Amino acid sequence: MYNKYFGNYLLKKQIISPEQLKEVLRAQESTRVKLGVLAIESGLMNASQVKRIHQEQMTKDMRFGDIAVGAGYMTESQLLELLKKQRESHVLLGQILVDQEILSYESYERLLEKYKKDSGFTERELEILKSNNTDQIVGMMLENLEKPNEGVFKEYIELFIRNIVRFIDSEVIIEKPYVTDNYSYDYFAFQKIIGEHDILTGILTDEASAVKFAAIYAEEPIETMDALAKDSLGEFMNCQNGLFISNLYHKSVKCDLEPQMISHDGILKAKNQLIIVPCQLNFGKIEIVFNI
Repeated sequence: MYNKYFGNYLLKKQIISPEQLKEVLRAQESTRVKLGVLAIESGLMNASQVKRIHQEQMTKDMRFGDIAVGAGYMTESQLLELLKKQRESHVLLGQILVDQEILSYESYERLLEKYKKDSGFTERELEILKSNNTDQIVGMMLENLEKPNEGVFKEYIELFIRNIVRFIDSEVIIEKPYVTDNYSYDYFAFQKIIGEHDILTGILTDEASAVKFAAIYAEEPIETMDALAKDSLGEFMNCQNGLFISNLYHKSVKCDLEPQMISHDGILKAKNQLIIVPCQLNFGKIEIVFNI
């Protein structure tokens, strides 16, 4: 994730073009082997077992490796070895920029130092970004936001980002959240959580990003905001919120879900507090809504 933040910085400073950034990130992604592929390559799992875990992740808030160990497909030590191989297979953004002669070593070093100053991140925060630990990064981004039900909000956003990483885009950039009284939107995929917690949740985005998001989640070609696209967006919200209330249930907190819905060209108004968490994806921008 650190590489994506730095790449986005280079883009905003017009040091590299959007096309160059896409190419560099594509080259980087092609060298980052997924854990399931490594498990098959190592002879620990077969393809059907890998697919079974991916399907299970749609109903359980668990990492691939944890499910694999629990199912007896591999041991803890074998998982640690696969994770080590996965980290080693991830080429740094800077190396690709230099290899493709987009930057020299000297300019890369200079820009890296400038980014550290301009980003406003402390050394501790930069280390958290480099860790690629999604929960830690989300926690860091939410630190200075005043909000009621803080524990519930943090758990919800952490889960949402994990699901984005699992199903949509492993290189999501999480930006600082903000509070607003209202929001004019293009498309809004939403669902209400009711019960001991009463929360309106959803995704705000433009049409092109909504269509791409839907196509990735549905694993089918979708070109327009048709019924399939709307169903896919709704199913993502249902998956996210189903996992969330399941986690709450295990803490003896009872909640239920209203049907998921899609709205177009409207204004979302705060009930008590409307919190927006912007996220940059490879294909566009979405904003996570938490309205309490």
